[in-house]
Amino acid sequence: MSGIATTISSYGNPETLELRLANNFTTFSFNVGQANDSKSSDKILVVRVVGNGKQLDVRKVPFNTIQEISVPAKGVNALKIEFTLDETPSSDSKSILAVVSDVIVD
Repeated sequence: MSGIATTISSYGNPETLELRLANNFTTFSFNVGQANDSKSSDKILVVRVVGNGKQLDVRKVPFNTIQEISVPAKGVNALKIEFTLDETPSSDSKSILAVVSDVIVD
């Protein structure tokens, strides 16, 4: 999967991608997954989408899965995509690479 990637290694402190949509769109869509070169294939990525401070969607994305996410964007200026790891019994400190691709705003 090619796109924009960031390393995710913590459970409570999200990495955030913030976009300014200027209230000009009705829908925001993208794909998200874990990169093949992530250090762990056992972790689950949690993706939370927030528009103007309100949660629009939240998804859990395991390794080897591409999740399509589409949220309403009408009246949204500040859109945030937050990435964290799902809390699991695994105690290893391995990180994953979250990848966002195929972004569409209309």
